[in-house]
Amino acid sequence: MKLTTRDIQARCAALGFHPGPIDGRRGPRTSAASRAALEAHNGSTITDLFHKSGLHRVHMHWTGGAEGVIDMERRAYNSLVTHNGQRVQGVFPPVAQATYAVGRAASHTRMFNTGAIGHGMDAMAGANERPFDRGSAPITPRQLDAFCRWSAEYSVQYWIPINVYGMPTHAEIQPIFGVRQRWKWDITWLPGMSTPGDPLVVGERLRDMIRECLPDVRAAA
Repeated sequence: MKLTTRDIQARCAALGFHPGPIDGRRGPRTSAASRAALEAHNGSTITDLFHKSGLHRVHMHWTGGAEGVIDMERRAYNSLVTHNGQRVQGVFPPVAQATYAVGRAASHTRMFNTGAIGHGMDAMAGANERPFDRGSAPITPRQLDAFCRWSAEYSVQYWIPINVYGMPTHAEIQPIFGVRQRWKWDITWLPGMSTPGDPLVVGERLRDMIRECLPDVRAAA
C-alpha cells in the first residue's frame, strides 16, 4: 500500500483524529493523531487504519461533458453516472487506484490519485462559473440521486467515511489537502441552485445526501 504523510494525515482526520493542517509534513500532531487512531481501532501498524484494498477516498467530480459518456471520460474516472441515472463503469476499476500509475489507473485529480476513486457525473458541458451558465448538460436530479447512492455504496464497501477528508469534491481538494488544482469548481452547483456556492458548503450538502442513502445501502448489503 502506497501511503504518503498527507494520506496518513487525511485518513486520521477522516476517522476523527485531527493531525493539524494536512500539509504532508510529519510533526508531533500527526504522530499523536496516528497513535490515537491506532489505539481506537486496535491497530498496531499504520496500514491497520486503511481498508485492505488500499482505497481511502472518493473524489467527486462532474466531467464537463455533454450527454453521453465517451471513452475519454471512462479512462479518466472509475465510475460515471449519466443524465438518466445509469451507471457506467470506467476503463479502470476502483482498485486500480490503490497502486496508481499513469496509463494503468484513472487520472481524475491532479497529483492526488493514489488511493482515491474518481467518481463523476457526466454533466456540465459548456458550463461557466462566472458569470454563471449551467451549460448544455446540467446535472439532473435523477443523476444526482444515483450518484449519491453509488457514493454511499463505496463508503460501505471500502470503509470510507462520508466527510470532507474521505469524500471531497474536486473543488475541495486544494483548500482541504493543499494539493494545487487548476481552476476546478466541481462540484459547487447542484440542481435547484441559482448560482455556484462555496465549495465546502456545497460539498457538505452533497455529503448529507449521501448519508441519507446509507440506511438503504446497508440494508441491501
